[in-house]
Amino acid sequence: MKLILFFLAFPLLLSAQTKQIGGQVQDANKIVLAGATVMLLDSNYQEIREVKTDHFGKFILMLDHPSGYYLRTSYLNFKSQELFFRSDTISRPLLLELIPEAKVLEEAQVVGRAPRLIRKLDRLEFNVQNSNLSALNSWDILKRTPLVMVNGADLMVRGNKNIVVLINDRKVMLTRDELKAYLENTAGSDVQSIEVITNPPAKYEAEGSTIINIKLSKSNLYGYRGTVVALAEKSSTWKQLFGLTQYYKNEKFNLRGTYNFGRGTYARYETNYVYYPNEQTSWEGVMDRFDTNNSQNSYVFSIDYTPDTTWTVNAGLNGYYGPKTYGIYEVPTVIYDKNHVQESSYFTTNDHQRSTKTNNLYLQVTKKLNSRWSINWSSYFTDNHSTNDQDVLTALRFKGEEPTYTRFISNNGNKNRLFSSQIDFTGKIKKLGLEFGGKFSDVKTTSTLAFFDDESGELEQRPDKSSVFDYKERNVALYGSLDYAWKKWSWKAGLRGEYTDLEGIVSEPADINKRDYFVLFPTFYMQYALTDDQQFGFSYGKRISRPAYSWLNPAKSYYNRFSYFQGDPRLRATIVHNLNLTWTKNNWNIDLFYRFEKWPNMEISRQDNNNHQLIFQYTNIKKGQGAGIDLGKSFQLTGR
Repeated sequence: MKLILFFLAFPLLLSAQTKQIGGQVQDANKIVLAGATVMLLDSNYQEIREVKTDHFGKFILMLDHPSGYYLRTSYLNFKSQELFFRSDTISRPLLLELIPEAKVLEEAQVVGRAPRLIRKLDRLEFNVQNSNLSALNSWDILKRTPLVMVNGADLMVRGNKNIVVLINDRKVMLTRDELKAYLENTAGSDVQSIEVITNPPAKYEAEGSTIINIKLSKSNLYGYRGTVVALAEKSSTWKQLFGLTQYYKNEKFNLRGTYNFGRGTYARYETNYVYYPNEQTSWEGVMDRFDTNNSQNSYVFSIDYTPDTTWTVNAGLNGYYGPKTYGIYEVPTVIYDKNHVQESSYFTTNDHQRSTKTNNLYLQVTKKLNSRWSINWSSYFTDNHSTNDQDVLTALRFKGEEPTYTRFISNNGNKNRLFSSQIDFTGKIKKLGLEFGGKFSDVKTTSTLAFFDDESGELEQRPDKSSVFDYKERNVALYGSLDYAWKKWSWKAGLRGEYTDLEGIVSEPADINKRDYFVLFPTFYMQYALTDDQQFGFSYGKRISRPAYSWLNPAKSYYNRFSYFQGDPRLRATIVHNLNLTWTKNNWNIDLFYRFEKWPNMEISRQDNNNHQLIFQYTNIKKGQGAGIDLGKSFQLTGR
């Protein structure tokens, strides 16, 4: 008898342990909508699961723990609906009504909501989709992102420049100037959100102190639509951007094509001061640089294919092409004696031209094995070509010498190729979240320098100052992480191991550098939700910052007759330990941080007093430390 009663009561016991929410979706005419998408998100706007309504427009979603949730409903050309609820307040099925999108454009509206700042367990998300920042270009949005500081083309987070930039979770193989140009020519309306990940989880490669992940938006409307963007900016110079984006979406395909064209003049201002103690002279110069690029082309093509609710295939191509950036720098330098009386001078004219071409291809396949487990495989390939040619003429007016002229020409070429493939398994065992996988990446880069000067009286190539630098790097990684939520607490811990094998070969001066190493990278996160809109958190992460390929090239790259840059093939990678304490309430964000670095690399300048040359190079120092506080708030100046 007891056994019979147990089996009769078992379904009731099961339902008491697992909460659920259900309901029906219909239109304004009370017609049920079969195949509508119902998405469940947590209080931090992170997707939990997604279902489709059945033939009767009904759905059921399981709720893992008592807390606040968002429920987002969308269907074809109907306006999406969003509902916030707490699991302990739902006592009966929901009736959700969707309203069709207007088919006639009656007026043009300027979107002006404030950006949304969301503190997640392992990152800070700055959601700008349809906000008052969407009218800007992507670079200007990045400059307004909390925690991010911009100085020229340099990105910094907490004063650290070791930043890795991702676009839709894929690494960008661009220099600082190329990235700036690419984002300046990407419309802000294409940006959904920017994630600042100061302690990246084990899923991401350990490179870089901080990851900035720029997420581009996708169309949620069925059918075709297009957008046109025209921007103009006036600071010290003019810049313009024109863009066209085409979207098409049906139940299985989502296609997007974007082309942006930009042009403008870019200015940088600089003064130089060098003191030579032997002669007690100071060399002072002014360098105002103006570069013009009248053809900056960026493009994006992507296709998403969803044959059913368990399969998703994403593929795409994006890139940037700037065929010609040119300018003439005129740099006067005056040499003063110890009494600051002019005794000599020289005038440098730098006529230069640069070009850049980058293509990125990617393929991603996701398979939902069941309601709790999924597998994701992704690969991408990047090809980057750039040239930098300069013709430098220097007019010398030195004390006690006849006026003379010297000239040199340098032609630099760079080719970079990156292939990466990664597999990720994501699942859940009861309330324990699991994530594990592996990654392989291969990098090949070739840098060539052809140098000519007139030291012999005629302009001729100098083999001793020309070089070819080949660099190869392979990286194999395995990782695993666990996450768990209990009441208002959330935890996440992970471990990543990376093996790196590298080889650098330079022709002049002849040198071969081979190295391999293995490093473990632990991560830990904790967050406590004081309320639905207020969180407190702690995180720790170990990272690595590898030298840029150009820093390893020992060939001399001349700026003018009296200054050059030279790399060091023996530069060591920097190991970084990050600790964070965070507090977030509504749009307020407070972040306390501490950073310890082992063998950090930094750019130094040293003087060759005998030849009156200023030499720039990177070197390692024993350790570095940094601590501070970031305080930020997003707000809207005027209400709507």
